[in-house]
Amino acid sequence: MKKLLYINQKDRAKLRTVRSVAILQRIRLEEIPEEEVRELPEDAEMMRMSGFTGEEMRQFLGALRRNGVTVNLKCVETETNREWRLKRLYEELLEEHTTMNNRKEQ
Repeated sequence: MKKLLYINQKDRAKLRTVRSVAILQRIRLEEIPEEEVRELPEDAEMMRMSGFTGEEMRQFLGALRRNGVTVNLKCVETETNREWRLKRLYEELLEEHTTMNNRKEQ
């Protein structure tokens, strides 16, 4: 079963678009514990996907792009990150994103 965890506290239009695309592609949206969301920065945005084949992921991300949506902090659920609190997942994704951007600039 395809599942999606998507956090975006600032841009409600983007949140609606992601949810709409997910629903159209029969992707289950994960419930987000409110106490964990409150631990995140106010402008936090991230996505964790689970149960996707490579082709399904390409289709989903392509549909988001066609709708004007990009998400910088995203990952696939693993046995390791599955149990992390949202704050830890966010921090890990942010660090990885920053490292990748620094490499591109060199």
